[in-house]
Parts: sequence; structure tokens; C-alpha cells
Amino acid sequence: SWAELQRELDDKERLVAHNEQEQRRRAALTKRVCVDDEPDAAKTHAYFDVEIGRRLGAKPRLTRGRLIVQLFDDIMPRTIHRFAEVLEADGADATYRSSAVGAIYKGDYCVAGVLNVRHTSEEGSSSGAHPRRAREAAYPQASSEANWELPHLNPGILSLVDPRTQRFQITFRGMDELDGKHAVFGKLIYGFDLLKLISELGSATGEPQQPVKFIGGAMIPRGTHPREFLKKLDKPDDSTERVKVMRFD
Repeated sequence: SWAELQRELDDKERLVAHNEQEQRRRAALTKRVCVDDEPDAAKTHAYFDVEIGRRLGAKPRLTRGRLIVQLFDDIMPRTIHRFAEVLEADGADATYRSSAVGAIYKGDYCVAGVLNVRHTSEEGSSSGAHPRRAREAAYPQASSEANWELPHLNPGILSLVDPRTQRFQITFRGMDELDGKHAVFGKLIYGFDLLKLISELGSATGEPQQPVKFIGGAMIPRGTHPREFLKKLDKPDDSTERVKVMRFD
């Protein structure tokens, strides 16, 4: 009958509209993890200073560089707030500073985020000499905040290994096998050459060929173009260290 035909047409129109809306939504999610032509200074950014090599001898051979990332605080505000606290912590607080990249799976991803704190005696004095592994900081809001449809589309995607721990991973390639299992919270915007070098230091078992660690890091003030923080990575005095500094500006 005419009424049944009209219902079928209405149902088809609703389905087409729904599919178009879903395609737009998925395209917006994909755009979030794509490399931007020009980073937006109004977004939330942070940086990690990375050192590669062993400090052996009077003049150790080291490579230093900087990774600059955008953090998705509009999606995971409480998680990013906690991440910033851990990144910028100092003294006896749990911090990402001086933490090693614990595993590097060549061509796939690396795992970072093992916290170090200084051992403090019962009297409250810090020994200052023997850092110990901190009780792993949790991101308790991550599971509820995460958009689990954000894809690990490109190299440089940051996602939590497990919301119950502080560890996070950085991809070296698109890894759709991680989608829906690990909460994506950021992406790399500068430092892809350094990321490639880190990948080359990996292995099938994840054991790094050389030590890779974070020696610093902080949040970038909102409104400051992250490119400005590439210019602040200065080469140290060659009289004490033979250091190759990877520059991107």
C-alpha cells in the first residue's frame, strides 16, 4: 500500500541521514589524530627532553632531542590534568623526569612512564643518591573519560598502556590493533626524526639497544606556539660531553 511504501522511504531517509552523520563523526575523530599542517597555539601542548646513550667515561657520546606533543584535554580533562602534575613534579614527588623508556618494539611502539622518586628516610631527609621506582600512579578517570573510538592512526599517537598505571605508549606507525584497547590522549607534533631514531633502537623483545630516557619536560604555556620550544633546546658545553642535538627548526 501507499502507507507502507511511504514508511519504507522514510526509514531509508533516516538511515541515510544517520550514516552521513556517523561518517562526519568518524571523520572528525580521524582528524584529531592526524598531523596538523600548523599546530594551534590555543591547544594544550607539552614537551619531553630525551637523552639517548650511556654516560660512560669522561666524554660520553649522547644524543639529545625534544618531543613536543598535543594533549587532548577537551576529551580527557582530569586525566590530562593528572598527566601534567606527574610531568612537572619535582623533588620527592613522583615524576616522569629521569624516567627510562622501558621497552622499545622496533617499528611498532615504545613504552614509557616508569616513575622515579628520591628515597626519603624516616627522619624526612632525602638521600638524593638512589632513586627508587615509585608506586605506580593511576589515572582513575581515564576509562570513563576516554573516547575509545579515537584511532592509533599514525606514528606519534600517545595512549595509556593501562588506566590503572602511569605507563603510556607512543606509536611508531599506524596500529589499528591497539584501537579500542588503549585510551588515546595525545599526539606528537614535533620530533618525528627523534621518534624514528628511538624506533631504530628497539628490538623484537622490546629490549632497547641503548638507554633512552626523559631528562626533562613540562607543559607549554597556552597561547605560546610550540615551535618556540624547539628553539630553546640548546647544545651543552662540548668540553664536558660529546652531544649530538637533534634540531627541527
